[in-house]
Amino acid sequence: MELMVWGKHFVTGIEMIDAQHKRLFELINTVAPQLAAIGEKPARGVRPLLDHLAQYALIHFRDEEALMAAGGIDPGYLAGHQRTHSTFAQEVTQMISDASADHNVSGANLLRFLTSWLAVHILSDDQSMVRQLRAIKDGTTPEKALAIERAKNSSPNEVLVNTLTDLFSFVSQRNQALKAVNMELVLAKSELARANEQLEARVAERTTQLTETNEELERERRALIDSLAQVQQTQSQLLQSEKMAAVGQLAAGVAHEINNPIGFITSNFSSLATYTGSLFSLIDAYGKLERELPPDHPARLSITRTREQIDLDYLRQDVPDLLRESGEGLARVKRIVADLKDFSHVDEGDWHEVDINYGLESTLNVVWSELKYKAEVIKELGELPKVRCIPAQINQVLMNLLVNASQAIETSGEITLRTSVSDGSIQIVIADTGQGIPEAVQKRIFEPFFTTKPVGKGTGLGLSISWDIIKRHEGRIEVKSSPGQGTTFTITLPVAGPTASVNTGIAP
Repeated sequence: MELMVWGKHFVTGIEMIDAQHKRLFELINTVAPQLAAIGEKPARGVRPLLDHLAQYALIHFRDEEALMAAGGIDPGYLAGHQRTHSTFAQEVTQMISDASADHNVSGANLLRFLTSWLAVHILSDDQSMVRQLRAIKDGTTPEKALAIERAKNSSPNEVLVNTLTDLFSFVSQRNQALKAVNMELVLAKSELARANEQLEARVAERTTQLTETNEELERERRALIDSLAQVQQTQSQLLQSEKMAAVGQLAAGVAHEINNPIGFITSNFSSLATYTGSLFSLIDAYGKLERELPPDHPARLSITRTREQIDLDYLRQDVPDLLRESGEGLARVKRIVADLKDFSHVDEGDWHEVDINYGLESTLNVVWSELKYKAEVIKELGELPKVRCIPAQINQVLMNLLVNASQAIETSGEITLRTSVSDGSIQIVIADTGQGIPEAVQKRIFEPFFTTKPVGKGTGLGLSISWDIIKRHEGRIEVKSSPGQGTTFTITLPVAGPTASVNTGIAP
């Protein structure tokens, strides 16, 4: 469950500020369980979290102060707000310094620091700032707007009290309902005491009713827990899907921007090759004329000196090689751009019949910078029929597995890609020679939010979402691994696609 829940008391109404506050909420909710579990003990590996906080503070404080300055807020209030920002930044900087020097940074202290910042600054200071900006916009002078705020003497305690009051009202209603039930039980007990001859029958009847009620309540409780877990997982999957969509849009945009210069460079390069051939033909004609001149002719001597200075024979050998290598480089760039466009599929969320080998090659090109310095990629791709699937989602699964394989290799190793077909299904095997996965961890790797990476390094959603995508395609994904022996993931997909219409639930 989340530590901090975004509610009406946190909303300022300014989209930029609310969006930044929500990002801070997400960061706190991601690390809160681990920080709470650490308690007063030293928190190891918190440097990425502190770096995130420092980056957040830099952007958020700059935007808030620019907003206040542009809105004409009282200079004294602005200066106080800036001091609050400076204090937060100094505390984060000190924590970074302590963490770097291996001094103790308590998990509980860090959690208290974050939650108190939310309570004091977001619930009080930022709400006051927004109210003043709105008053100034409506015609109130900055001084009067500040005076009105000070007269209100609002504080985060008021908001917390309001929230607790709402909660108390709800609890009170539940207590009244429980009290009524208790009264009914008292009356029932009195009636049973007055009717001894019917005691056993009525007790049995009442016991049966209570048992059924308790069983129903237990079923409802379990259903509610399952629903909450499903909602949380769906929200996380949607967030991951939005990130993938953003990556796809960026990839498509980059591919489009690169295509334009590549087009005219290719055209110019073709013309250059033609022109170079023509120039060498002209040089050959001049060489023929040169040989017809007397040996001591000044023009022939000048041409000979120039030929020796530019090393014409070397140029005649090297220029074609340069043109050929440059042509291969252009072809490589065009292929990468095409793979980026194929991988993104920004506007394709429908089912298509695709070549999985082609998708694997495209995805490999997209993540090549992640692999090339650590792993030798061995491809054993068989001939496959076209498979009915959602290409962008399958590419997302392949990308997750390839990146995981690279991260499992500490210095250098091999990643083997193998495809085959049998019994109406295709198999995709991605095997690495990395550090492997312990058996206890293997049982949990497909659970949402489970990760063995340090805080801030992974969300624990990649394999969970991959499992869900393959399941919705009516396929399966299996893992075999031993510590120190590497890991092998095997994906099986039906060639014909799912037997019924499937709601994917995940945007590509």
